Amino acid sequence: MCAAIIAFKPFLRNSLMPETLNGVVEQLKQIGITEHDALVIADCVITRKSCSWVNIDPVDEAMIRDLKDLVDKENYKIDVKVQPIPTRSKFIWEVKVL
Repeated sequence: MCAAIIAFKPFLRNSLMPETLNGVVEQLKQIGITEHDALVIADCVITRKSCSWVNIDPVDEAMIRDLKDLVDKENYKIDVKVQPIPTRSKFIWEVKVL
């Protein structure tokens, strides 16, 4: 087995995060995040890559608050910002890995 894989396995076992994309997606959907947004956020969490996208799915302050609470609780080590564009009924999502 590759030394990098051996070194990485304990991190996965001891991590507070679900080890699968589907686990993260389900957590996000439970707090009201749409499936599309949940898939992108989960991909950022699992791959540890920052990303941004534009979407038309509505986002409210309560959803953002719940998302930040989940990120802190699960120790995802990401920062999520959502900027509304009211004139176009769109939202710019930005996820940065910390």
